[in-house]
Amino acid sequence: MRRRESSPQRGLEGGREAARADNPSARDASHPRGRAEAPRPGGPRSTFPRLVEDERPRPDPRALRVYRQAAAQETVLARETARDPSFAPGDPRWRFAREVESALEGSVLPFEERRRLLSLAQRFGIRAFDANLIVALVQDRARRGEPVETAAATIAMVPVATGANQRLGQVFAAAIVVAMLFDLALIAWLIVG
Repeated sequence: MRRRESSPQRGLEGGREAARADNPSARDASHPRGRAEAPRPGGPRSTFPRLVEDERPRPDPRALRVYRQAAAQETVLARETARDPSFAPGDPRWRFAREVESALEGSVLPFEERRRLLSLAQRFGIRAFDANLIVALVQDRARRGEPVETAAATIAMVPVATGANQRLGQVFAAAIVVAMLFDLALIAWLIVG
């Protein structure tokens, strides 16, 4: 590293050259980061150049308008969905949400009620995880003082219980029973045989 010597003989030109060599913010326009302003005299020197021109691409005003319209449309659609749930009155998710709402004491759900509701959800064919999710959604709305209808769009994302899941459970239970009977027959044959 070259050491600068301070001397009173350094003229104006020598001072500019030294400042340009030592100061990274005093680069010319050929620098990859763009043209930089000269440092302010007497002010603190920054190690980063201050760019004069902002070379970032500007979005097309028409594209920006289309994007904003699409975002507004999506917001309106979400509000309408929350206001008018597409649930049938007998939908198990919606019936369960109504049961949770009626079981709340303020925004608190007592433990006994939670256990009762989780067994009810199991009878409705709702998994325990999804049932707890619906409970949390309804409690959150109650804490905020909002009706449960505002959670309709989120509750609609909970998977619907299908008969296929119940049939799969029945087939699994039947397979276990058949395996147990086969084991009993094998044990009886070994003992008697």
